[in-house]
Amino acid sequence: MNLGDYDGARDLFNELISREPDNAEAYNKLGVICARQRDFEEAKKCFLKALELKADFSSAASNLGNIFFETGDLDKAEEYYKKAAAMDPDNPVPYNNLAVIYKKQKKIDKYVSFYKKSISLESRRQGNYFDSSGMSESYKPVYGRYWWLLGAIIAVIMYFLLSGR
Repeated sequence: MNLGDYDGARDLFNELISREPDNAEAYNKLGVICARQRDFEEAKKCFLKALELKADFSSAASNLGNIFFETGDLDKAEEYYKKAAAMDPDNPVPYNNLAVIYKKQKKIDKYVSFYKKSISLESRRQGNYFDSSGMSESYKPVYGRYWWLLGAIIAVIMYFLLSGR
């Protein structure tokens, strides 16, 4: 899948599912492959099956939100992104996805709030990868000192992508 061989990956995940029909992760990955192939109906079925098998599967809920976003149903996308955030409140992805929806809807207060939340969670997550508490400031990882710069860069990129410039 990561090499772009979606047909091959799709075959492998279908084979895995035939052996392990209760494998929610396999359904979720198969849904991602289908989405990348723009087979949104099949992707939707896979994500719903993953959620049926594992009701608190945040990634599958977020991915389902992505399908609704791609097909223009922002209300359903928002519903599933909110479900994903409730299932895994420390995951920055659903908050970022909600921010994108609110920006598109020109709900700027909500956009800013959810975007800040996603940046905060992402910076916290990055901080957990490497404990630099015992190091002097000059040896701490760059992301620990400049996470705000990364957030600003991402905000600019999102603005240009969403504004169509």
